[in-house]
Amino acid sequence: MQNSKINFAGIRDFILENELTDSVAIVLHPDSFDTLAIDYISIHGFIERPFEILGIEILEDTTGLVTRNRIQTIET
Repeated sequence: MQNSKINFAGIRDFILENELTDSVAIVLHPDSFDTLAIDYISIHGFIERPFEILGIEILEDTTGLVTRNRIQTIET
C-alpha cells in the first residue's frame, strides 16, 4: 500500500482506516522507518522496543523488498 505520509499521524491513520489488529506488523523501507522513528521520538521523547503504534509492531525491512514511502503489512 502506497502512503506518502510516513510519519506518526500517517501510520496511526493507516492503522485505524484499515482496522489492523496485532495479528499483523507494518514493514517499512529503512529510510521511511528512520523518518517515522524520528517523528515518534519528537512526540514521545523516546522509542520503545519493540517499536509499536496502537499495538501494531513497526519493523524495518532488511530484505530490500519494501520501497521508500510504501507501507507493507505482514502476518505475525
